[in-house]
Formats: sequence, C-alpha cells, structure tokens
Amino acid sequence: MAGVPSSAPPEQLDAFQRQIAAGMTRAFDDPATEEQELELDAARLIIFSDLHKGSRDGADDFRRSERAYQAALGYYLEEDYTLVTLGDVEELWKYRPDDVIAAYSQSLELEGEFHRKERYMRFWGNHDDLWRHADAVSKRLGRFYPEIKVNEALKLRVSSGGQELGLIFLVHGHQGTADSDKFGWFSKLVVRYIWRPLQRWRGFSATTPAVDWSLRQRHEEAMFRWARSHSAKPLMIAGHTHRPIFGTSRPPKPELRPVGEIDRDLRAAAGDAASRDQIAALRAELEWTEADERRAEPPIPMRPPCYFNTGCCCFPDGDVTGIEIAEGKIRLVRWPTDDEKPAGKVLVEDDLRDVLAAIRAVEK
Repeated sequence: MAGVPSSAPPEQLDAFQRQIAAGMTRAFDDPATEEQELELDAARLIIFSDLHKGSRDGADDFRRSERAYQAALGYYLEEDYTLVTLGDVEELWKYRPDDVIAAYSQSLELEGEFHRKERYMRFWGNHDDLWRHADAVSKRLGRFYPEIKVNEALKLRVSSGGQELGLIFLVHGHQGTADSDKFGWFSKLVVRYIWRPLQRWRGFSATTPAVDWSLRQRHEEAMFRWARSHSAKPLMIAGHTHRPIFGTSRPPKPELRPVGEIDRDLRAAAGDAASRDQIAALRAELEWTEADERRAEPPIPMRPPCYFNTGCCCFPDGDVTGIEIAEGKIRLVRWPTDDEKPAGKVLVEDDLRDVLAAIRAVEK
C-alpha cells in the first residue's frame, strides 16, 4: 500500500504514523490534486509557509516577521521568482478572516503582484482551511488574487531538456493529524478562546504545532517515511512543523560553538584570572550549549533526502525561512542576514538533479 515503508508493514507502524500515511496518500491521490510540469533549467521558485498572519494584537505571531517577509517578496518579485505560500498563511483559528485581511492588506497586495504576473501558487493548511472553499476565497481574497485556486496539494513533474528527473510533492503537512482533520473544529475553539487570550496577556509565541519536541520529531519522521515508501518516489516539500528540514538533516547551528572549545576557554580564563564577567559569560555559554544538545532529539536517518520543510515565517526573532529552487539548485534560505540587512542568506544548498537521482536510486 502506498504510504507504508517497505521496512515496516502497516501492522508494525504505530497509529500516529498510519494516520499521517493515510492523510498524505489521500491528498496525493485526490483527483483535485493537479500535476504540472517544471522545467528545472528555467525554474525559479520561492516557497514559504506558516505565516500565521493575525490582527496585529499581542497574540499575532507574524507581526515580528512582517519586515523580513515583505523584503523577501520585494526581492523575489523583481528577480522573476514564482511565489508559493504553502498553507497557514492566515491564522484563522485565532482570528476572523476580515480582521486579518484588514491588518495585512499591504502583504496581500504584494502577494497579488505575483498573481497578476501569473507567478503565484497558494495552498491551504489547517489554520486557514477556510480557503478550501472557493466561495470564501472569491468573497474575501478575490480582490487581491482574482480567480485564484487555492490548492491542498500539487505535483510538479521535474524535467530538464526533455528528460524526466523526478516528482516534487507540495503539501502543507497537517494531513492525517487528529487535531487538524478529525477534531479541527475543537482545536480552533481552544486556540481562539483559550490560547489567544493567554498570548495577548502574557506575550507567548506559538511557532510550532507541538510544544513537545518528541511529538514534532514523530510527525517529521512519519512524513519522511511516507515519502520514502511511496511508489512515485516523490520529493516532499511541506511546512506545518515550523522547523526547517533540508533533505537529510536540520540546518546547522553556526551560532553554537563546540562544547570542548567553550570548556577550554573557560578553564583558560579561570587560570588567567580573567574578570568575573568574562568567566560568567563563558559559563553561561557552556551551560546553554550543553542543555541544547540534551534537548535535541536524535536525528532522523532521512535517506534518501526525500523530505524538506520550509520552516516558518513567524519565528520570535523576526526571521523567516523558505526553500528556493533556482539555477538547478534547492536551497534553504533565511531572511534577514546575520547583520539584520534586508537580504537572504543561504543556509544550505544542493544540486536538485543529484537529490532527485538519489531518491530514484533507492529500492522501495
């Protein structure tokens, strides 16, 4: 059955993985899921997900990232990229759609410029599933994107010079989760009437669908297993978890030095009778890094590299991350740069031909 890894029969998977596999298979096989051609040598895509635009109140997770997102869109518009927003663009579990549209009309107008140039693809996720209904899209979004179709999923058949290279599957990634599908109505009530007031009162930020790191890891592993096992051998690009994933790993953390290096500097500082402030700063860095390593779950052995995740556009520090496909490469990018300039930074990249070839080479 599609969606079940060859190394583990359906009866050996836990219920969570079976639910995710069933949800992904349903979206992949849905007759409404279109298939388009993508000529790799000419392709220029930027894929963002999980903006969660609100109403600019204290519970709005997008307001910190608005500058970075708008700057990125201005750049990609002029560089002839196609913009892909992969779901949860508006936060409609917390807010009414008209309130969000009024708060971020400038953002929708900028996205609309891509649409007018026929360079815009929009998807719905669990937090903006209102847009699965064409009448709601026409009524509320039509003035920004006339006659747009909002997709649940899309298949991109990648080729180069007439040679087929592989398949990219674009989907938000919530499919099969109980809180988003079967019990989505209840989750919306909890978020709107309990979580949102708490955020406004205490200033909490919600950038993941699960606070529990192990639950998020299980979701990512389930999506990887589905892509790894599917007979079509897709390269899946999703959002939903808010954590950037690039093929075989999460992006590196260049800001964290190795524990051994920090410990060496700390011992040297103590031996040289450094100031109390210097020693305290090094001790804080050491404890931070050790704790970060303890909380980081073991990496998923994601080979071949068939699962990528955009991250999100609502990080508490105002950064946004996305996936570029251009010049035959696939890249994970972050806006702004380290020195807070309105430009993108490539965190990691690979040759897309090589990635698709690695996926095709694996026996299912």
